[in-house]
Amino acid sequence: MWADLGDTYDGPHATPQRVTSGPYFLNISSLNDGRLDLAQSDHVSSEEFAKWTRRVTPQADDLLFSYETRLGEAALMPDGVKACLGRRMALLRPNRDIVHPRFMLYYYLSPAFQRKIKQNTIYGATVNRISLSTIGKWPVSLPSQKDQRAIAEVLGALDDQIEANTNISRIANQLAGHLFDQAASSVPRIPMSEVLKPVLGGTPVRANIDFWNGADLWASAKDITGAPFAVVVDTEEKITQQAIEQTKAKPLPAGSVVMTARGTVGAVARLAVPSSFNQSCYGFAPVAIPPGLLYFSVLRAAQHAKSLAHGSVFDTITMRTFDHLQIPNFGDSGAATEAQITPLLDLVSANILENKLLAKTRDALLPQLMSGRLRVKEAESLVETVM
Repeated sequence: MWADLGDTYDGPHATPQRVTSGPYFLNISSLNDGRLDLAQSDHVSSEEFAKWTRRVTPQADDLLFSYETRLGEAALMPDGVKACLGRRMALLRPNRDIVHPRFMLYYYLSPAFQRKIKQNTIYGATVNRISLSTIGKWPVSLPSQKDQRAIAEVLGALDDQIEANTNISRIANQLAGHLFDQAASSVPRIPMSEVLKPVLGGTPVRANIDFWNGADLWASAKDITGAPFAVVVDTEEKITQQAIEQTKAKPLPAGSVVMTARGTVGAVARLAVPSSFNQSCYGFAPVAIPPGLLYFSVLRAAQHAKSLAHGSVFDTITMRTFDHLQIPNFGDSGAATEAQITPLLDLVSANILENKLLAKTRDALLPQLMSGRLRVKEAESLVETVM
């Protein structure tokens, strides 16, 4: 049973006052694809931290998981992080004599256990939840400690490479932005509308089944805001070539930049592959400005516009907006800056594509290893082909 795996604790049933620095206050938004994303976590003061850790202080290798709203999310607590549990968060402190912590994470994320979560979900009027008072009675079937370690090592190798790629991409992206800002600081600025031609996206008629579930990418605002490192490599929905030919959903080439104009306004992403997009977005093709300079020019213009709002309503972007948003006019000096930032942005795109393949491999191996249908040695050979 779950109770045999270790001790389960939940977080406070309230929210403390947040501050800009200090110990982390973990929340369910911090759980992302089996990892703890501290960038999505808030902070609390030392005094608040002492108050919110009276029940439990998260420690390395605790299994963090959500028991309300975003059910099924989990991550391991990293070493050296000072944090307290947030609302709707719980943790399992694994008994290492019974379960390997990293195996426990993969076991939790496996399709079989995810089905168990769904079977035990309590559907409420406001939020869905699982009961921490009954989770201890859930049946759990584990392989030997030796097999647990072996499975954790195979799947962990893929996740470690994803993490390494992510860290490299973060550094490369920051360096590219720094190089752009440094070059842009010494050149004049001009309205975006003088150099760029915004393209408004379109949505094919959903009632026409010939337009949907094709092979061509079609980005919604959600795809733009959720793109890793603001790079679109795939979209949740796809359209057909017929939709492209007969509707306003025309694709822009790789290297183009897309900005959300409604909803979450001012989110910017670049296209690593050709893609169409909906009418909540404007696109900019790399015609007058090369891809790297185009991306950072549009990104910085959007960031500047949002900073000027100062909390006031900034809820839409129209064609007229681009008369007022300014970008650097690099002229002949732009080629040198583009040559500096292009390899860095290409590295980010390549890492994101590789991470997609690694995650797909991990997700395919996970249920096979957990069920015993695939031997660890066989899985190791498959992993070697993608790393």
